[in-house]
Order: sequence, then C-alpha cells, then structure tokens
Amino acid sequence: MLDYIIEPEHALILIWNRGETSPRDTIRQLDAMRKDPDYSHDFDTITDITELKTDFSRQEIVEMARYAEDLPYPAGSKIPKNAIVAPADRTFGTSRMYEQLTNGFAPFKVGVFRDWASALAWLEKKADSLDHLLKAS
Repeated sequence: MLDYIIEPEHALILIWNRGETSPRDTIRQLDAMRKDPDYSHDFDTITDITELKTDFSRQEIVEMARYAEDLPYPAGSKIPKNAIVAPADRTFGTSRMYEQLTNGFAPFKVGVFRDWASALAWLEKKADSLDHLLKAS
C-alpha cells in the first residue's frame, strides 16, 4: 500500500510504501498520485520503504527503473530529487540498485539513505518544519 502527502509549501512529496506491494501496484499508485491536483514535477520526494514487506527481484527493480526513465517531465523543469529511506539491509541493497539504474537516465536524481535525517539533509529540507507531517504519518 502506498500512502502519500503532498506539501506544496515545502515543494515536497512524502511517500510511504508499506506492506505487500508489488511493483505493478506501486506504479499504478504512483500514476494516481501524479494526477493529484497538488502534484508538481518540480517537487522533491522522500519515499520511506521501512515497512515494505515485498522483496523486489532484480528484474522488478529493472522494470521500476524503466518506468522512471519513461516518465514525462516538462522541458526546462528543475531536476527534482527522490530520497529513499531504507534502513533494512534487504531494501537498502535493492534501492541502491535502483539508484544506480536510474541516475543519469531518469528525469530525477535518486539517493538512498538509512534514516530520515540523512534524506532530509540531502534534500536540503529542515526536519523541524516537517515535524507535524512526520508525526501524522
């Protein structure tokens, strides 16, 4: 299951991918999120997969990377960042594979981190201004 919060005032999207979620489900839910009226291609993203139960195979990671590479982004848009929070070794490793497959090919930059503080620092976002969102999640 994928949950998200779009914070236009912070130019940030927070995503939680939890439980048993297949890559196809993830892609379908991300496509739905992109239709949200508050969504913007210019917003940075934090994707937390701390509670993801599904182990994506190498082939599934490649499929997710191909999906990311084909995303339409308007010309001249800012290059957004997607910070993935993956504290467990199993999800950290597959996320690093995704990072390597997408950076330079997808219309956004990916970074993989073990904790929110590091992810927020990479995005140049202040944790204290997002406390209310993180507590609500």
